[in-house]
Amino acid sequence: MRAEEYETLFRVEDAHWWYRALRRVLRWHLDRFLPGWRALPLLDAGCGTGGNLAHLPGAGARIGLDRAGEALARCRRRGLAQLVRGDVSALPFSAGCFEAVLSASVIYHQWVSDPAVALRECHRVLRPGGLLLLDVPASDALWSAHDEAVMTARRFRARELRALVEANGFEVLRLTHWNTLLFPAVWAARRLRLSPEGRDFDPDAPPGGARNALLDAAMRLEAAGWRRAPLPFGVSIHCAARRHAA
Repeated sequence: MRAEEYETLFRVEDAHWWYRALRRVLRWHLDRFLPGWRALPLLDAGCGTGGNLAHLPGAGARIGLDRAGEALARCRRRGLAQLVRGDVSALPFSAGCFEAVLSASVIYHQWVSDPAVALRECHRVLRPGGLLLLDVPASDALWSAHDEAVMTARRFRARELRALVEANGFEVLRLTHWNTLLFPAVWAARRLRLSPEGRDFDPDAPPGGARNALLDAAMRLEAAGWRRAPLPFGVSIHCAARRHAA
């Protein structure tokens, strides 16, 4: 992404409703499919400025990898120490060294020329039976100027993501859209270009505030739905998959 986006991300991701909702999705799927994850080694492949890693505490190793030095510098400002500069398409780790790999808002990116290669690398570094958590943007109808700012190469359909994951050595355990309640508003805002940058938030506004709290409450309400059953549409797609044992 553009260099200035890293500082914006670092500033907002602890309190912003979208990032808080993403962490709920990640934690719930970790708890469901890898109950002992807190004691196990975990890789954040494409960790950005470290917001997810910082909120996934545990006794197991927590490794953050990112291609951008600007991102890793901000991880260090969070106090994260186990950091590696590298590419998700050529992970600099030995085979089978992680029990879980999470990769949120990564394989959509222009720097990932072939998502299948990145998934095969995730498969390689996972132990047999290990858990992969992917999160990607959904729906070409939501494309906006912000996609240009964060160097989006592709948005995904659910069936496309499922086929991609299954074709590269994984069993899909659960696939759901999320940010469904706000999909109509996000679609309208982007089609009408209510924000010239295509954002769903004001990058100059301080984190928190009444609007943020209201949207966070909406995402908490929505979570009660996707925990019961996968949602058929939304702004994002989450996939939990297990590496085949053989």
